[in-house]
Amino acid sequence: MESPISFDHLATGARDFARLALEAHARGETEVFLLEAGVSIERLAKAALVRVNPVLLVELSSRQDDALLHLAGATDLPKKLRTVGAQTAIDRLRKMDVLPSKDEELDTLIQLRNGVAHLGTSVPEDFLEPFVESVCLLLDHMGISREKFWGPWDELVRVALDDRADRLQKDVRLRLHQASLRAEARFADMPEGTPEHLASIVAQRGLVVVEVDRAGGALFQALTRCPACRTEAAALFLRAPNTALLFDMELTAEGLWCDLCQLHLATTEEVDLAGLATTARYTAEDLIQIGRPGDTLAPDVLSYARRRLPDDSF
Repeated sequence: MESPISFDHLATGARDFARLALEAHARGETEVFLLEAGVSIERLAKAALVRVNPVLLVELSSRQDDALLHLAGATDLPKKLRTVGAQTAIDRLRKMDVLPSKDEELDTLIQLRNGVAHLGTSVPEDFLEPFVESVCLLLDHMGISREKFWGPWDELVRVALDDRADRLQKDVRLRLHQASLRAEARFADMPEGTPEHLASIVAQRGLVVVEVDRAGGALFQALTRCPACRTEAAALFLRAPNTALLFDMELTAEGLWCDLCQLHLATTEEVDLAGLATTARYTAEDLIQIGRPGDTLAPDVLSYARRRLPDDSF
């Protein structure tokens, strides 16, 4: 039987798990991301050790004569083959100056991977950056092409590693790229024009009142082209202050949601960073809906439209 402890086998496995990790991250599946990312780093770290000498995978804390002999090329694959864990492999690479001597985020990622595997975890922090940074360090050390390793996720990795962007700017760019890849994967095997056809079905055109809050004004929804999947299927949420006149409103964008690629923008600043205008002018004539039969929204809108503004001379 061919030994699974080979450079090509470990590097290929690391690549596959790395891409799975990024797919899980794009879907917001934190635990799956941590599992896949941890496995990817472990396999790539072991590949780096094997590149030097396979015996560097031997665990020293217990008798591993069979593993030592096999990895030295003296025997066939034993029935049980135990090698070092991820943390030991990383520590050995640190002693070889391949990885930084201190990287708390990488250590935490490996610990969380182990925690997810055994008990599950809830992690508020995002470990995408330490994951791709560590992987790229190992790739560069072994002379493996980043572009070939990451495949369709290469541009996303470039964004994650871009030190020129601030945290929010980078976060929005990552979300845009992830949403774009989700849309590509979703419609890859469908006929040309399917996204646009679906957009024409699900998209709600015109200006729609979502809610009226006498303290905060009215919230509207308008159709816009999604900055990620480029289909006209995104709902842009716009707010009018409580002093606005319905016959001439300047609305401020407060967020966005696309049904086709699941892109979500939550603030005016995020909308701006996505390349969309943050203000728009509408009048009452643009309204196509102020509520459904039986709900309580329509009276609120009518009351809002007819109210007397401060210093109103009409």
